[in-house]
Amino acid sequence: MIYTIKRFTWPFICLLLVLLHSDIHAQVSLVQKVIDKLAGYKNFSYQSVYKQKEYTSDTLEIHHRDIFSKAPEDKVFGYLFSMEQTIRGNKFPFTTIYNGQSLININPADSTYDIREIKAAAIQGSLPDYLKMIEALLKRRPSELVGDTIINTINCAHLVINGSDTVINKEHYYTRIHLYIDKLSGMPERVIAHARSSGIGDGVTNYYSETRYLDYKFDQDHIDLASMKIPEGFHLPKEGPTLLAPGGIAPGWVLYAADGRKMSSAQMKGKVMLLDFFFIGCAPCMLSLKPLNRLHEKYKNQNVAMVSLTERDSRKSVLGFQKNYRIKYPMYVDAKEVVQSYHVAAFPTFYFIGKDGKIAQVIEGYEEGFEEKATAIINDLLKK
Repeated sequence: MIYTIKRFTWPFICLLLVLLHSDIHAQVSLVQKVIDKLAGYKNFSYQSVYKQKEYTSDTLEIHHRDIFSKAPEDKVFGYLFSMEQTIRGNKFPFTTIYNGQSLININPADSTYDIREIKAAAIQGSLPDYLKMIEALLKRRPSELVGDTIINTINCAHLVINGSDTVINKEHYYTRIHLYIDKLSGMPERVIAHARSSGIGDGVTNYYSETRYLDYKFDQDHIDLASMKIPEGFHLPKEGPTLLAPGGIAPGWVLYAADGRKMSSAQMKGKVMLLDFFFIGCAPCMLSLKPLNRLHEKYKNQNVAMVSLTERDSRKSVLGFQKNYRIKYPMYVDAKEVVQSYHVAAFPTFYFIGKDGKIAQVIEGYEEGFEEKATAIINDLLKK
């Protein structure tokens, strides 16, 4: 009997593998058709609305107007492009132009521009880049062709891409990308990404994003991206104030913690202070959460005060953020005036202040070895 089961099971497994391979091929082919379709036009444009649930209940929303013109001779992108984005709440859009000669960022909010190094990463977030990423994932991991799905009254082919899937300490972590392709136009209607991950802070990140595509246009006669240049009257940004130099007296402040408690720099007189300027969703700020938690635990019974402050995030968001990532040190909100008085322009920025109230050292940005460096600075200040 055992021999009989093996004998008939093996052909069945072979058939299953053939069908699975065929299904994977169909999925890759579906995405490749969209890529080939776009490549067949001399130019194309679209609008998109990107919504992202950040690390709390807040939602980031960005509106895009992107134009691509085929440039086979271009070895970096294969396109000339104009990508305009407007973040909800901002009055002016921000535009990146690539005319084949320069990669230019244009900011109408203050009539400034800057010219960036030409790198493939500049096209990240665009539809062509997203499709290439999905195609690469399909070739590496098994996915699922769900079939037809009605979304926004549109009949779509629905493909689910598995970016990752694992269980760690009985916790399920994964990445799922849902691609919806309009069966009538053959173009993406929507991309939805779900992810559950660890590694940031001491909690779990539940991530959600949704991009809706609309207003496709192809082979337009008036498109001339090669002639696009810096608008008249625009100028390079003026150099802003530099960070406060070590040796000077640290500006005073009065702030409210997310839980409503009032705190001032005067109340911390005689203590070593670490000021952490951050905002929720800032990637390097997120990387600093675990080291800052460990520093807080290390020095909580010593003459050291940690002050983490944000100018952007609401009290409700910060409370949820602290709970989710088990942040043990206090976080303060409505810190715009403090950000300005300390001349902070990049996040995170860390100020170390001695017991005499003077600035001892400043670190802009987060990098590996931060915890060890911060420990050495604090230990030295405690001895003084």
